[in-house]
Amino acid sequence: MKGKKFFPATAILLLTLTLSTFPTLRSAQAQTTLPVPRDEACIIEIMPPPFTVIDRANPFIPSGTQWGSGWHQCVQEWDWYINYATGDIIYWRITGWEYSTDLKTFTMHIRRGVTWNDGHPYTSHDIAFTLNMIKTNSTFGGYVFVDEWVESVETPDDYTVIIHLKKPGPRFHHAFRMWGSIPYIAAEHVWEDEDPGSFQNWPPVDTGPYKLYNVYPDLNLFIWVRVEDYWGRMMGVFPAPKYVVWRGFPSQDLDLEDFVRGDVDVTLPHTFTWESITTAMERMPGNVTIAPYTDPCPLGISTFNCEKYPTSITAFRWAVAYLLDRPKLANAYLLADGTTTTDWFLPMPYSWAIFDKYKPMIQRALDKIEAETGYTIEYDPDKAEEILDGLGFTVGADGWRTYPNGTKITIDLVAGEDPSHYIAYDLADQLKAIGIDVNTRIVPAIWGDLVSFGDYHIAIGTDCSPGWIMGDPVPTLDAFHSKWYAPIGTRSPGGGVQGANPRYRNAALDADVDQLNSMRTEDPAAQTLLEDAFYQVMKDAVCVPAVEKTFVQTFSNIYWTGWPSEENMYMVPYDWWPEFFFVLSRIRSNSKTTVYITRDVPEFLGDNMETYGPFAAGESAYIPKVDAARLILEGSAYTSDVSATIDSLQSQVDDLQSQVNSLQSQTGMVNTMYAVAGLEVVVIIALLFMYMRKK
Repeated sequence: MKGKKFFPATAILLLTLTLSTFPTLRSAQAQTTLPVPRDEACIIEIMPPPFTVIDRANPFIPSGTQWGSGWHQCVQEWDWYINYATGDIIYWRITGWEYSTDLKTFTMHIRRGVTWNDGHPYTSHDIAFTLNMIKTNSTFGGYVFVDEWVESVETPDDYTVIIHLKKPGPRFHHAFRMWGSIPYIAAEHVWEDEDPGSFQNWPPVDTGPYKLYNVYPDLNLFIWVRVEDYWGRMMGVFPAPKYVVWRGFPSQDLDLEDFVRGDVDVTLPHTFTWESITTAMERMPGNVTIAPYTDPCPLGISTFNCEKYPTSITAFRWAVAYLLDRPKLANAYLLADGTTTTDWFLPMPYSWAIFDKYKPMIQRALDKIEAETGYTIEYDPDKAEEILDGLGFTVGADGWRTYPNGTKITIDLVAGEDPSHYIAYDLADQLKAIGIDVNTRIVPAIWGDLVSFGDYHIAIGTDCSPGWIMGDPVPTLDAFHSKWYAPIGTRSPGGGVQGANPRYRNAALDADVDQLNSMRTEDPAAQTLLEDAFYQVMKDAVCVPAVEKTFVQTFSNIYWTGWPSEENMYMVPYDWWPEFFFVLSRIRSNSKTTVYITRDVPEFLGDNMETYGPFAAGESAYIPKVDAARLILEGSAYTSDVSATIDSLQSQVDDLQSQVNSLQSQTGMVNTMYAVAGLEVVVIIALLFMYMRKK
């Protein structure tokens, strides 16, 4: 009786599946299709085509990985993460760590049950193998860090690694964090018999939730398929999309059309402008989720060149700082509906909550600067002119300011990253308005070389420094240490802001930083040193941010829902961050289908986190496919209306026969398929007819 009761559902399901093959065939003949089912794939874009590294995942060597392929975001994993949106620490492949009293021995504990995607366990031996491999290869990424810090490594068991440091290292655990100083932990069982300088690691063996499906260079696609036995399931993390497709993005206008059609789920905010976003929202109401989020690196004056006259003069740098009209620049920001101002002279995100605890001491430092010099962080061209006049940089008859020796002042201003260009143009106009001529160079391609060699007065760009990713200002302050000093014309060894070396030397700051580097930031003794270090950098106006760099990450809801949003920013939304696989585990399929209810179904929370029901027997329900499959398995629903008459089914068969006859005259390759499909239909109809007669 049970079989008879549910026979119509089985028959109709078979019929539906058979019918569904025909439009797929017609579509495939008309256009190139995605190599995987669209409703099982999340399509993401990070960079423009073409992809040039299509067969390597070796981050230790130059050109060893392809940025924008998805490998960094959903295949490779790090040992631990910081959820910067919430401030939570995520112990991932590890369960924790501790230091010895002298901070020279670091012990880390590996989580049991973590596996590589080939099934081998992830152990302490993988970490020891990687560190020792890096130590013996001076050209590898991570070598300078490992050589400076690591004395030796022990593995007393599979789940404990003990690292002996050459000096106290209270921040060494950050080497294993997302984007840490150690670029990758290699699987010992895969790499041990290979030459690491040439090994391709392809397909990559990693611990992340996806593995390689295929690369399609002609389509500019990397496709990764979900690891069904992914170890992260025991942590409650398992991504919803079976496939993730990372594609090279097209031109801006084509990208918008692709997004509106549902051909891409996640766009790159660097190129998908606010105008594109608002247009998409108008054209597909209810199907766009936006997640405006402040990038950790503000925009403004990355650094002044403190060795090149006249930016070598502290008062001159303050005069320029008074010309940054922060409110105007915030309102004119192009990648979002405005942004917020950055109200300190530090290359750190002003609006990030993780740095809020430092704001009282930073404000005390600013108050001290005002008390000593009268300088404040505000837009005041009159104050700028007053300072310049006091320096003897007076305006001549031609309207241009000169040095005391009568030479016309011309400032060399270089701009790097695209979103900062409007700041460069505005500052140039402001300088010219008070009589200082400007040579403005918009040179994103060579900006890094110019600022590294000191070929500039003012560097406009991203104000990025090491401290943001740690949530710790000490590495940021270290970027201004005189150990990074290099004469103009010599490439700087590091330090500075986003590579822009300020050629800055301050013995008092050096002393503060030297002590802080061997102390935990939270130590009581560190607080006075921190406050003085903030004071030293800001009073000298070495770096002058203007606005927070806000990106509006944009998501399509056509196929997937549950994205981070303004209302629920559960994770940093950026699709280029290595934490993005956590987002993929929170989204849900938005693909829906109609089912017909056979027995009462109470209200339930759907797979897409929306509420459905209650439904009474005999009603239809448009619900997520995942929930539809569950109800069908429970015997609570069918996929088609069993009240359809035999006549209507016969009509569908007649229509199919007409299509077959038409197609037979166009191509012979589908004859057999259609014949078989037609036979299936006839059999199903016959069975239905027999069943209905018995009724």
